[in-house]
Amino acid sequence: MADYAQQIKDRAEKIIDFTPEEISQITPDEIQRIFYDLQIHQIELKMQNQELRNAQEELTRSRNNYHYLFHQLPIGIVIVNSTGFVEQVNDTLLEWLGFDKGQLVKKHLSSVIVEADKVHFNSRFDSFFKIPDGKSMLLSLSGRKNQALKVKMLAKKANDKDAGTNENAANQTLIITITEVNDLIAVTA
Repeated sequence: MADYAQQIKDRAEKIIDFTPEEISQITPDEIQRIFYDLQIHQIELKMQNQELRNAQEELTRSRNNYHYLFHQLPIGIVIVNSTGFVEQVNDTLLEWLGFDKGQLVKKHLSSVIVEADKVHFNSRFDSFFKIPDGKSMLLSLSGRKNQALKVKMLAKKANDKDAGTNENAANQTLIITITEVNDLIAVTA
């Protein structure tokens, strides 16, 4: 921190364009006015610094809340790119599948779909990605101990404005919610 303060001081000294002769000609009244202005500026900087700290704390709280919600929802969530590769996945889905994050991120989503449903998924993925509204897919995922986990997938395009991405389709992502329906099938059967 001291190095940073010294760097700031050095940069400020380079900006000053007063010569020693000019400084020696400053009157006592001007010195008092400059000193007062410096005190005001110092207080303003302290207030701005506190506002920045408060904003940083709020951002941290907000990020922590988002992280908690994303990972603790009782549904699986996976975010895929336009080619179907996983960019993010929540803890719920990882727990259902018995995977670690590294086992699914950057892998194709079809890698966790049972063989019997892969053709169905791969043939529908492009249209599902392009216009997900009103569409769903029922498939089975390869879960713990290779037990099939029957799920329903719904999706929504990631809001480009919120995500900070551009309109380029290659950069777009799809948020897929995955609901386990094994229990629903058993109840209705």
